[in-house]
Amino acid sequence: MTEWHVYVGCFTKDLWTYFARPDGDTTTPSLGIERLLFDDVTGSLQYAGVASTDLSNPQYLELHPDLPVLYATEFARPGRLVAFSIGPNGQLTQRAAVESLGAMAIAMSVHPAGTVAYIGHLGDGLLASCVLDSHGIPRIVRSVHPGTRQESQDGGERFAYHGSGPKQHQVRAAPDGRSLVVTDVGSDIVVTYAIDRSGEVNPQPISTASFPEGSAPRHVEFHPSGKFAYVVGEGDARLYVVEAHEYIPSKILRSYPLTPTANREECLPSELHLHPDGRTLFIGLRRSDCISVFDVDSSGGATSLYQVSSGGKNPRAVRVSPSGRHLLVGNWDSNSVGVFSIDEARRLRPLGEPVRVPSPSSFAFVAKA
Repeated sequence: MTEWHVYVGCFTKDLWTYFARPDGDTTTPSLGIERLLFDDVTGSLQYAGVASTDLSNPQYLELHPDLPVLYATEFARPGRLVAFSIGPNGQLTQRAAVESLGAMAIAMSVHPAGTVAYIGHLGDGLLASCVLDSHGIPRIVRSVHPGTRQESQDGGERFAYHGSGPKQHQVRAAPDGRSLVVTDVGSDIVVTYAIDRSGEVNPQPISTASFPEGSAPRHVEFHPSGKFAYVVGEGDARLYVVEAHEYIPSKILRSYPLTPTANREECLPSELHLHPDGRTLFIGLRRSDCISVFDVDSSGGATSLYQVSSGGKNPRAVRVSPSGRHLLVGNWDSNSVGVFSIDEARRLRPLGEPVRVPSPSSFAFVAKA
């Protein structure tokens, strides 16, 4: 497959009712979910318009593993999980929306069997699970971990993680479907829960990996062997290699600075994504406006290869294309999405001019019919 619809999760104008807008902010609010057309052979990227409106900050997108269903989490109070059917021409039709029980739903993951979705919340640290029916439609939402109601107030500090209680930033169902890994930027931990055959989560953690105070572990990526996990610290601008057993992170093996100074004032890591080759890790670095590229190996080592300009400001979304030939980068402050080719030497080269997209935050690739 060479041609794809790329759905872009974005922020809408009501984001700034929850957070103080930074001085000099240049983001443009979206009307909802945006759609692009992408050729994974040539790297051509074209804007195809707004795919869905009447949403509140649908900044994180995820696909059903088997069905033409797209999910979005609404970063709002209360949070919601919204499901869309994907039409043959790429159009989205909203099928259902359910409250996610927590505040500021920031990420979700679908069990590999497609039976349950898991939702994390930045506002109050509540972890929820949602039963999906045979059509992928969300039905019953349950609280797995209650979090705390002592969330940041409207207009509070945008990055006030430390000392504010649990604040989840990412949830990931392991590829084998037997565990759920959750990053907690407020408590500086990565927590893992067991999942049974039906997809339900045991609320008692089976592993808790502790990180340095103030490191704010933001996103996690699994090594295909299941023996290692890679975690970026938003608070200390470091890449952590974590020992794992069958995708369950347990303890930090080593860490690496993402910039020579590893200064949070100069570097604020966002998303990381492992290339299908299992050897090349791409990390978005906000503030320094670049992509950091690491070589990772089967023994858990990581070596910084190089950094390259992201082609804009504040790279929030970083995603390798399905073929592994290209990297898409969503530069939030520049309101644009750029394409980079990935050559045999694993070097990135920008292709063409970035495409205008308001406040891009996440990507989902769907093959064109």
